[in-house]
This record gives sequence, structure tokens and C-alpha cells, in this order.
Amino acid sequence: MKESIKYIDWEIISKSFRGELTGEEREQLERWLAASGRHRHFYERARVGGETNPIEGLDGQVLQVRKKELMRKASEMNEKKIYRKQLRFMWYAAAVVLPLVAGIGMWMNMERKKSELVIAERVQPGNGRVVLELHDGRTYFLDTTRVVETGIEGNFAKVESKFLVYEKQKSEELVYNKIIVPRGGEYKLTLSDGTRVWLNSDSEIRYPVAFGKDRRTVFLSGEAYFEVEKDADRPFYVVLDDVEVKVYGTSFNVNTHYRGRVQTTLVEGSVGMWVKLTGEERILKPNQMGEFYVEKNEVEVTDVDTYYYTAWRVGEFVFQNETIEDIMDRLCRWYDTEVFYANDGVKEKRFTGVIARFTDVADVLHLIGETATVHFELKGNVITVSDSR
Repeated sequence: MKESIKYIDWEIISKSFRGELTGEEREQLERWLAASGRHRHFYERARVGGETNPIEGLDGQVLQVRKKELMRKASEMNEKKIYRKQLRFMWYAAAVVLPLVAGIGMWMNMERKKSELVIAERVQPGNGRVVLELHDGRTYFLDTTRVVETGIEGNFAKVESKFLVYEKQKSEELVYNKIIVPRGGEYKLTLSDGTRVWLNSDSEIRYPVAFGKDRRTVFLSGEAYFEVEKDADRPFYVVLDDVEVKVYGTSFNVNTHYRGRVQTTLVEGSVGMWVKLTGEERILKPNQMGEFYVEKNEVEVTDVDTYYYTAWRVGEFVFQNETIEDIMDRLCRWYDTEVFYANDGVKEKRFTGVIARFTDVADVLHLIGETATVHFELKGNVITVSDSR
């Protein structure tokens, strides 16, 4: 009996939909399907989508199962000259992703063209120094200590690996601390009620060391993912500049980084987006996103695949037909770089794909450049974007 296989090339799946498999390819597909019920589920989901082009089946079908590329071959790099990589893409269902794999998955909706990436040095993500600011102005770098004061006499919080944990408690006195996550950083926080918060780069959260008896309120700027502890007697609020998010015990993502709008994406539970100026509140259901538009002072609600908006928490960038300008905004926050555009037109080019967040920025730019027909030049921490040459 031949050994089953764990991975399958997307082209074999695509050819099977068109009835173009060779005998050897059909045998590979059958062995892969026999290896796991999850493989069969993935295959059927892709088949029901009726698409053979990977990008066309993304919405609600193929991307729902998060395919990943697991194989990568790299040529040697000259640090001061031209950096090239040859990549072999393999599609893989998320249900069988191996632990610790920093794979890069891509869906390509444009003809692949050669791109060159000029680099001067490597830029690594996730190294920004996170700061804890106490209510009295004292500060700690959270990468250099194990225990920190909270501002309440005799009370301390524990610092683990990129994780600050407060003791469970209530208090009549609200003493506020602030965590500042710089560009290029990320951090996790457990509040005094047990609520867990994941903070993305270039974000701040202000919160009480211990919540009071009636209401749990935090103040956010940037992006964060929340898993809120249920407490019927004390609703949880996330206060932003123009809106408040009222939480009823749930998991959701909040992002204020987009120009002129605020996104709240609900994974499970229930939240309400309350507009301060008008008093309007829109209730979100799971798998919905509420977008507050500053100019219109209103919230629009749409059904979404929440994975697009929460994948950063598990170490992935997901780009769904996004403009280069929006993509570079996200990348620059994470890699702490600056960007310049050769012309306005290049900002509007689009890219779709999944890329590991802890991949070197040179690798990320190379992958985007191959499919979005753009050219990147990286010198120091400055990226210049121009049309493909």
C-alpha cells in the first residue's frame, strides 16, 4: 500500500475540476484525499465553489479554509545588490497546518512577471519596545522586567513573554495605566477581569488596573483583538475617538488605522457600535463588520469572513484585492519603515495573498512585486514603490 500524502499542489486540484489529470496526478490526488477527512472536506468546498482560478473562489469558499504555501526555495542573496528568490507554491488546508510553520500562502490574480527588489539591509519585524506608562507618569520597558508596579500600593502585575497579566480584582478607585505598542511591535494583555487583549503595532490602550462595580471601560487607539469575559452586571466598553463599542461578552477586532473610518469585526457574541454625535447604535452579529465613516457620522454593517481582519493575531497578513497603498500602510507599521511612491497610479495596483507576519520584509516585498507588477527598492528603512520595470 502506497503511503498517503499530506500536501497537494493546487494545480492538481484545479486540473481535476477540468478533467485534465494524468494518471500519476490522479493517484496523487486520491492518496491526498484518503489521508484525511479534512482534506476531503477542503476539496469539496473548493469544488462547490466552481472555480479553477484560485483568486475567483476566495470569497466564502477557498479562503474560508486558509490555504498555505509550505515549500520555499531561496537563492543566495547579495546584501548590497539584487535579491531574487524562486518560489514553489503549495496550497494547504488550514485544518492540517503544522505547528511552528512560518509558511507563505498566495493567491495570484495577475500574470506572474519577474520583479527585482533592490535592498540595502534586512528589516525584521516584531522588535519594537513596548512601554507601560503608569498613571503618575512612571514608565517601564516591558521587555526588560518580570514584575511591574500597577500604581496601586502593594499591587503588582506579572510580565511574561510579550504578555502582561493583572490580578483578578475590583476596586472603588479607578487607577489607569497605558500600554504603548510602537511601530514594529505587538503585545498581549490580560486585564483584571480576565479579559484578554491582543495589541497590534502602532497602538495604545488605556485601562484601569482594577475595574469598578458598574462598568468596564478601556480607551483604544490603533488595532486590538478582544476576548471579553462575560459579566452581566458590568458591561464592557471600548471607547474610540468618535464611537464606542459596547460588548456583551464576546470576541472581536477593532481597527482605527484606516483613514476616515473605524472597523469593528465580530467573531462571536454580540457588540453594539454607538456613534457619539448622533446617539445611533448598530448591533453586530457574528461574522459581521461595522464600519464607522467619520464624514457621514454613521455605521454601515456588512457580512464578512472574519479571518481577513483577525489573521494578524495568529501571525499572518491577509490581503484580499487590496490596494498597494493600503498594504504598504500595514507593512510600514509592522516593519517600522517609511514608504515613497514614484507616482499616484502605483498606489492603486492590487494584490491578494496570505503572508507570514514574521517573514523578512524583503521576502514580503518580493512576493508582492511578482504578482502586483510593482517594483520595490529598500534602502535602510525606506521603501520606494514604482511601476514594474
